[in-house]
Amino acid sequence: MFKIRLKNGSYGFIYSEAMPTDEYTEKAIKIDPGQIAVTMDYSEYAENHCACVCAMNILTILKKDNAFDLKGCEVEKDRDTLFKKLHGIVKNGPVVFFKPKLKKIFKSIGSNVRYKKAKGLEDFEQCIAENKPVAMMVNAGITKWHWITVIGIRKYKDGAIYLNILDGWNKRTDRYLKYNGRETYIRALKPELKLPLEGKGDRVAVDEV
Repeated sequence: MFKIRLKNGSYGFIYSEAMPTDEYTEKAIKIDPGQIAVTMDYSEYAENHCACVCAMNILTILKKDNAFDLKGCEVEKDRDTLFKKLHGIVKNGPVVFFKPKLKKIFKSIGSNVRYKKAKGLEDFEQCIAENKPVAMMVNAGITKWHWITVIGIRKYKDGAIYLNILDGWNKRTDRYLKYNGRETYIRALKPELKLPLEGKGDRVAVDEV
């Protein structure tokens, strides 16, 4: 069962230099730090927009894999314009129900990707092995809710597990969050491929988002 923290505190995000130094194994999705979206990049257009930034980073990662059919999303070009289009769907936060917004985003670009509930570490590991980023909502107090992107998992010999994350505030790829089972997060969503969308009426041009 997830745990909602009522007293505002820290999210517990850690830089690599503060991580344990014991022996470990790690699997992570590679992403160019220069392509990572952070809230500061778009503070002129939005506020409390961590969910929209999470969506930007998800699109950037999935775009690299042709299996995800993201031809209608040119994340490598005008990123400000893309953010504005995504923000038109996601809006300012806090965003509690992200799944329907992600569904609308992918449908709008004619993609057969859909996000569904991730049930725990086994799902996270499968996603990372397949280069699929996980959207995760974490909580650090009654007024502190934040969407992050899980891009890797580090396992230590003593059994400790850390999630490698994009925290939405830093372009560094070496941010971590200790995994404490279901208490670690409020919601987690993973991508899957659905059957191709039927009919042109189901598709919306990116310029219309």
